[in-house]
Amino acid sequence: MNPKRVVVLCAVLLAGFLSKASLSSMADDTSPFAAADAKILAEIHDHSEAAQNLEYISDNIGPRLTGSPQLKAANDWTAEQFRKYGLANVHLESWKIAHTWTRGTAKARIVAPAEHPLTIASAGWAPGTNGPVRGPIVFFDAQTKEDFEKFRGKLKGAIVITQKPESLSPPQKETPFADVARPMQAPLPRKGDPIPPSPFANFAAAARERNDFFKQEGVAAILRDSNKPHALLNMTGVGGEKFDIGPIPNAFITGEGYRMIYRLLQHGPVEVELDITNTIGDGPADVYNTVAEIRGTEKADEVVILGAHLDSWDLGTGSTDNGTGSSAVLEAARALAKLDLKPKRTIRFVLFSGEEEGLVGSKRYVESHKEDLDKISGVLVHDTGTGKVLTLGLHDNYQDREIVDNVLAPLGDLKLLEPTMIRTFGTDHASFDDVGVPGFWCVQDGAEYTKTHHSQSDTFDKVWKDDLNQGAQVLAAWAYNTAQLPEMLPRRPLPYQPDAEARKAAASIPDPISDVDKKIIEQVKKDQPQLKADLTHLTDNIGPRVTGTPQLKHANEWAAEQFKALGLSNVHQEPWKIATGWTRGSGSGASGRIISPTPHELTLAAAAWSPSTKGALRARVVGVAVDNADQLQQYKGKLKGTIVLLGLPRDMEPPMNPLVTPWNDDAIPISRPKSDKPFDFRAYMKTIRAEMAFFNEEQPGAVLFGSEKLYGLENMSTVSREYKPAAFAAAYVTGESFRQLWRLVDAGSVTAEVKIETSFSKGSVEVYNTVAEIPGTEKPDEVVIIGAHLDSWDLGTGATDNGTGSVAVLEAARALMKSEVKPKRTIRFILFTGEEQGLNGSKEYVKQHQSELGKISAVLVHDTGTGKTLTIGLMGNYPARETLSYVLIPLARTKEIGLAEPTLREMGGTDHVPFDAEGVPGFWCVQDPVDYDRTHHSQADTIERVRWDDLAEGAQVLAVFAYNVAQLPDLLPRKPASAIHKDGM
Repeated sequence: MNPKRVVVLCAVLLAGFLSKASLSSMADDTSPFAAADAKILAEIHDHSEAAQNLEYISDNIGPRLTGSPQLKAANDWTAEQFRKYGLANVHLESWKIAHTWTRGTAKARIVAPAEHPLTIASAGWAPGTNGPVRGPIVFFDAQTKEDFEKFRGKLKGAIVITQKPESLSPPQKETPFADVARPMQAPLPRKGDPIPPSPFANFAAAARERNDFFKQEGVAAILRDSNKPHALLNMTGVGGEKFDIGPIPNAFITGEGYRMIYRLLQHGPVEVELDITNTIGDGPADVYNTVAEIRGTEKADEVVILGAHLDSWDLGTGSTDNGTGSSAVLEAARALAKLDLKPKRTIRFVLFSGEEEGLVGSKRYVESHKEDLDKISGVLVHDTGTGKVLTLGLHDNYQDREIVDNVLAPLGDLKLLEPTMIRTFGTDHASFDDVGVPGFWCVQDGAEYTKTHHSQSDTFDKVWKDDLNQGAQVLAAWAYNTAQLPEMLPRRPLPYQPDAEARKAAASIPDPISDVDKKIIEQVKKDQPQLKADLTHLTDNIGPRVTGTPQLKHANEWAAEQFKALGLSNVHQEPWKIATGWTRGSGSGASGRIISPTPHELTLAAAAWSPSTKGALRARVVGVAVDNADQLQQYKGKLKGTIVLLGLPRDMEPPMNPLVTPWNDDAIPISRPKSDKPFDFRAYMKTIRAEMAFFNEEQPGAVLFGSEKLYGLENMSTVSREYKPAAFAAAYVTGESFRQLWRLVDAGSVTAEVKIETSFSKGSVEVYNTVAEIPGTEKPDEVVIIGAHLDSWDLGTGATDNGTGSVAVLEAARALMKSEVKPKRTIRFILFTGEEQGLNGSKEYVKQHQSELGKISAVLVHDTGTGKTLTIGLMGNYPARETLSYVLIPLARTKEIGLAEPTLREMGGTDHVPFDAEGVPGFWCVQDPVDYDRTHHSQADTIERVRWDDLAEGAQVLAVFAYNVAQLPDLLPRKPASAIHKDGM
């Protein structure tokens, strides 16, 4: 077999699941930014100066403490680089700090009960000790201001520690993609919402009260835990945004030294000696932000800003915090200037200072440019180390999400993840967000940031050069594309900022929805034995449920009985018809063997709605492998009566966690062919249709599709989505048999014998969707739908596709009824049929309920196996994205659920699609794929594969989603008509 042949996927294996996200990379070529972006990426890839610039900043200039001569040298040098690169309006913008601070020496040792040296570094803007100081260690463990009293009169001359240390060994594993694959962040509170106390405000207030107490009591010094392994120090300042001098000597010691002190203290008194010398400037000093521009050609007064902070702490050389960001901004400027792309808007590059002391340089920039803020379209800041940029953090700027998706669309080669709404306040973008300017930040791979951050290990040798260049590519392309937009980025209203009194009052506001959600979640936990009993009965006592079979009708009746027993209303079956029913023959309905060149048994299963071969068919085997319809002509007149192998075997790769799948890639939960190129779904479907038409004309004796699975697992689908007998007999072959056949065909002539046995009903068959409701109390004509498909294929028992979804819907109904909820809108539960042949039951439902579609607030479907529900897929419904944050946050706060933020990814293949195609908000449960790629449509789809806790979690998500959407003041927003795909894709 020639491995270089182009692969053609066999019919209908992937068609139902492919997402529009997988189409976006094909659309990139039509983007108005694509050609320019290709040049930008190539220029930085081929000619980057980012690493050499960073090496100079790190080694030749060194650490750049705010107010230090080294920072001024870095300001001057970066300004000169901007000029060298041809930028305009290069200048330094000054602002003042109250005091400069210069680190001196710091020594420390434990002197009793035994002598041990300590590695120590003064906190920034802390005073020295004025000579050696020796004193007892006191663990100040006060949790409240009232607790201070037990220490009154006992701290004079003491050296205080305030934290109980955590274990450093074994080290906590760093979670890849931790910023994106984590529970959703709580949305900002709205006026009238309950507001929990601010942990940051409480922490800052407690620290001020504690430091005042320490000063009054005569504490000699404070020692802090660096909380890093391997003798690494940490660093921060105590002078605040005003750059004042702290009241008491304050220093970090290594994690190992801190833990030794704490251990010794458990057994008796500990005495420590310190000697810290620092130099404090007499008065205010000027510091600077470095600024440069590429002037816009059409709207020069409108600005896009790329930023990073040039200052650093001084234990290392500030290479990864934030020399990397500064050099990435420099490199973006170099590439854009060299390419002379002439952006419509001005692109401004700002290297801030004072970031390490509280984003002070960017705050002063905002203050000094307050008259120009309405002309800033957006800001993007690079400031979390040397790791590659994973995606952009949009800091709650929901209104910009769709535009940002389009801006990033041409960057498919960079494999960016889906943009996230996560807000963070630790980088300079936040200074702009606080005043309403869209401020974004680069979400980066953690690399070694937890070790290098603020430590003596923050040096140039820790820089990952390829990832540094990738960050520069993202910055440059984003800035250019944003500068080219027809309009400035939209702005959000400033978030609600209650004063202290309002916040205190809001903390006690009851949250009835959250209280009901907790009750629902607990009810599902209690119901787990019944959930397991339901799925066991469905799979073992009823069995596989092919559309049109008595087993499926039995399942419909059983489900309706369950709904009635729970007390649901309007329980009924909604009929629709299929042209014929189909039944597999004995066993798998197909058998076969290779006759020549040597006998081998084949493992087959009849494809659904395939006719029989009318006995054993012995014929020549012909391999058909094409990558477009035109290539079929080479087989014209050569296939009649033959056994056709359709498509070459492919090397497959398992599905990724959808939360960390690149945004331009599909996130289907089944195996997909390995390929360096994006999958062209439309070309694939065009080829499949051409192949089916060609076989109808050429009349092969049988067509064999290869299962993409190995280890003897079959696959299953239909060769007729209209429920009519196919024009040719067809069967699925195990991956092993398919590969063997191809090897033999490549080597010479092959004869095989296949026998396919199936039967059809004599006429049309009535099938049913099972429907039940909890009526709404205020708006009963408005509906929230929870759905799954009850039908299955028949090689296994349909346990995970989709018995799991069906019993999750049933359990959601049970939990809501037992919780005695009174939803404002009607909650409707639907178990669809005909899904496996093309979402036909849900299509029929939509067709029969056309007049009601405008009253359906949302549809949520559970249908990708037994894995945990990770989040909700919103099918590109940008208008509903912010509202869904408030709907789903109780599920994110529940530890065992931990729902991630909803995705705007679009995927076909489940019964939400027909609703989405009609403009109804149709959503899907995005699930952990676990082993779905193996069980899906195979004989392994049995109850042994079910993960019961994850299934219960899916029911919790369905029930809480349904109730919370039913309680919203209005129906969920809908996509504009231009965004609706009537073909369901």
